[in-house]
Amino acid sequence: MADDTKRSATTGRQILTARLKPQAVSFKTATTPVTATLSPKVLAGLTVRPAAPPQIRIPQPAPPLIAPQPVPPQPAPPPVVPAASADNPFNDLPMPAPGDRIKADDFKKLSQGLRTIYDAYLLSGALFGRSYGEARLALASQAYQIEMAMTVFGNAIADPNDGSLDSRRVIQVVPLELGERRVALVLTEAVETRRFMPNLLELSYKEASERLQALLGDAALPGGPLPAPQFVGHSLAEAKQSTQK
Repeated sequence: MADDTKRSATTGRQILTARLKPQAVSFKTATTPVTATLSPKVLAGLTVRPAAPPQIRIPQPAPPLIAPQPVPPQPAPPPVVPAASADNPFNDLPMPAPGDRIKADDFKKLSQGLRTIYDAYLLSGALFGRSYGEARLALASQAYQIEMAMTVFGNAIADPNDGSLDSRRVIQVVPLELGERRVALVLTEAVETRRFMPNLLELSYKEASERLQALLGDAALPGGPLPAPQFVGHSLAEAKQSTQK
C-alpha cells in the first residue's frame, strides 16, 4: 500500500513537471527569424501577430527642367572717339640748337605731338568693325572730315557721303596728316567676295560636274574628260617618252 502511494506521487510529480517544462518557440520578425525559449505562463499570454508588409515609398517625380532663355544681345554702345586737335603740334616742333636751353613749352609741344599719335591709333581702334553710318556720325561729332574712302580690295568710292554705304563695316581709319582733321576710311566690300572650293569628295565625275555646273553656271567648262594615252604593254621609258611629246 505504501509503495503504491509513493508510485502515484512520483507519477503525478513527473506529469506536473512535464506540463511546466519551458517550450521552445520560433517566430520571425520583419527582418530576421528569432528563436526564444518561453515558459508556459508567458506562452499562454503571448499573442503572435503577423509581420506587417514592408512599406513601399514611391519616389516623387523630379520637377521638369526649364531651359534657360537666351539672353538677347545687348546693343553696342556708341563709339567714343577722341576730339580733333585744334592746332597741329607738328607744324612748330621745337628745334633747339646745341647749347640752347630747353624750355617748358618745348616739352609741352613734344607731349602734344605724342598725344596726337596716340589719338590717331585710338580713333582707328574705336571705329574698327563699326558700320559706316555709325563712323560718319562719330567723326562728324568730333569735327573730323572724311576726305576719301576705299574698299578693302582697292575699289575707290566716288562719294564718301553716299547713304548706301552705311551698312558696310569700317576696317581702318587713317589720318591723311597727323594733327589734321582730314581722314580716309577703308571699308568692306558690298557683297561677299570670298571664293570657296565646293566639296566634291565621294562624288562621281557626273555628280561633280553637275554640282560645278549648278554653282558656276556658264563658267563651267563643257565637254567630257580629257582622253589619256594608253600605256598598257609599254615600258617605263616608252611611257615617259610619250608624255613628253
